[in-house]
Amino acid sequence: YLEEPDKSGHNFGPVSARVSTAIQGVDKIMGQLMNGLKQIDLHRCLNIIVVADHGMEEISCDRKEVMKELVGDISNYFVNEGPFGRIRARNEDFCKKPDQKITPYLKSNLPKRLHYANSRRIEDVTVLVEPKWQFERYSLITCSGNHGYDNDVESMHAMFLSYGPKFQQKNTIEPFANIELYNLMCDVLEISPYDNNGTHGSMNHVLRKTFYNPTHPAEQSEPTQCPFISLTPEDALGCKCPDMVSIISWFHVIKMTHC
Repeated sequence: YLEEPDKSGHNFGPVSARVSTAIQGVDKIMGQLMNGLKQIDLHRCLNIIVVADHGMEEISCDRKEVMKELVGDISNYFVNEGPFGRIRARNEDFCKKPDQKITPYLKSNLPKRLHYANSRRIEDVTVLVEPKWQFERYSLITCSGNHGYDNDVESMHAMFLSYGPKFQQKNTIEPFANIELYNLMCDVLEISPYDNNGTHGSMNHVLRKTFYNPTHPAEQSEPTQCPFISLTPEDALGCKCPDMVSIISWFHVIKMTHC
């Protein structure tokens, strides 16, 4: 694990010279790794995956929702701060202000795609925060960069690099969720994964040779045919289109032509 460029992103923001310098440092470390593997003739034998666990978003001290300003006394709440706030309350207070940049959820009502509900360690209330904003217990002054926003936010997307005899080369792939990495790593090791939230086989396109090919269950019923032979109803129910003769006569009255 390398603490950069995460550390510089938090301290100076994602769009900063310090982050660029940190990335150059990471590139140098990766160069040392690959050169070392070449020296011992292993660079064509090992399968290497380089990933990041999150992206980074620019934040500002002017963009924050402070819980103390929402409810006043917060001594009755346990609050986890940041781009994905969590609240555990001792009573059922309710608070809201116009145009707030946060969306609170009971943990059972969180979007299922977040895979973040089935644990007693997760607080009763979670708070989704709009990008570039923060949710805080008190008004603080850490205002450079942060991560933890909704996974669908583009700035939260992370990197994925793969290299080795089991991986396709010189390919650019579409973004995917990090929950797919576990199944991919198991396929590289040629072992069966334990039950998880990923879709096994969804990363086959990055492999030279697939280890697992998913099978799809057969349809339980045959496709049905439309029972209607004609659009003309068998029973008109006394309804009919307006008489075209009267319409044409009306055109002549107002001196209009028709096609």
